[in-house]
Amino acid sequence: MTRRHAASRTGRRSGHLLEAQAHARYEELLAKVITAADPLDALRAATQKADLPPRLRRALRQVDEDGLRMAALLVARLRFERLMRGSTDAEAWFERDPGEFTAAFQQYHQAVPPTAFFPSGEARLFREWLAHLP
Repeated sequence: MTRRHAASRTGRRSGHLLEAQAHARYEELLAKVITAADPLDALRAATQKADLPPRLRRALRQVDEDGLRMAALLVARLRFERLMRGSTDAEAWFERDPGEFTAAFQQYHQAVPPTAFFPSGEARLFREWLAHLP
């Protein structure tokens, strides 16, 4: 293989890597948007991120606002349900003081990316988050 040929292959791979990194950043932003206290404000801020390629910023600008609101509510509800099913401590806290628990859950939801698929995983994430509070 000639140096020129090797360089062109490396360039394509680098471009592909940069594209993959941009998509990973896009997905990370969407996860933050959907768990933000105000998803629409977070979406608007995300469309201004200079580290995203223009076409991904355009894609963010095309997100349906009502759809985003619904998705954010569904994600929060599913996380809450998983937590209630996975943690008797969280369930007892909610029964004892719904207001205090709800405030804590909102902070957790905004701080911890939604990565758990099962109740036990959500409970573990919540316990770890609680353990790191001052």
